[in-house]
Amino acid sequence: MILMCGALAALALYIFIAHSATAERPFLNPKLLADRNYALGLAIVFVFGMLNFTPTTLLPPLMQGVRGYPDSVIGIVLGARGVGTLIGFFLMFWANKFDPRFLLVMGFACQAYSGWVLAHFSVDLTTWGVLWTSALQGFGVGVIWVPLTLVTFATLDKRSTAEATAIFHLVRNIGSSIFISLSITVALRTARITYSELAPNASPMNRALSMQEGMFGSWSLDDAASLAALSQEISRQSMMIGYLNAFHLFEWTALAVIPLVLLVKVPRR
Repeated sequence: MILMCGALAALALYIFIAHSATAERPFLNPKLLADRNYALGLAIVFVFGMLNFTPTTLLPPLMQGVRGYPDSVIGIVLGARGVGTLIGFFLMFWANKFDPRFLLVMGFACQAYSGWVLAHFSVDLTTWGVLWTSALQGFGVGVIWVPLTLVTFATLDKRSTAEATAIFHLVRNIGSSIFISLSITVALRTARITYSELAPNASPMNRALSMQEGMFGSWSLDDAASLAALSQEISRQSMMIGYLNAFHLFEWTALAVIPLVLLVKVPRR
């Protein structure tokens, strides 16, 4: 089934490229990619889409599954991201005083730093810790969007704006879909691997478990209830490690796009 889907995707890609290269009025005009800023803008907005909604997908199950936060607290934490985005957009009132590349680097650096902080949380993460990192991510989104749109379309022929805008948003949405799926896959896959590595430690040969009385409470190998509690804790720790790996991926993706930003040409005013 997977091979069939891959073959169909490859065939569709071939048809699309052949159509774009030979048709008189193709769905995607290849000449648009001849514009340097527009081509770089598509690559950058693809990564921007990858980073945009991924935290809002990962944080709710992380907070509820690992720490047991109620929905009301999770909503407040996600709302902080919106506040950060609003502050970033307000900063754009003075955007013409800054080099757009500086704003883009600052925005992606905020995303990368927030991902780095999230990737170093423990299972004892606090509401404040998640809240301010979520707000910082939102601020990065607000800072990135305006200068990214500006430099992408700055040197493009105005007659091609409608077509170029549609492709611009399409690429952003594709990036978002791909990266959300990839991040969830990384989190779940590495959580299962970690569980398989930690579970063998729940053994009578483990001397740490022999000292569990007064230290680990109900963690024991003597009865089913204690084993279930121990298994649940191993699952919780494994799940946390899986999410940390996903946030490491988020962090490195935000850093990887910065060299592309430096290649953008800023038009003269």
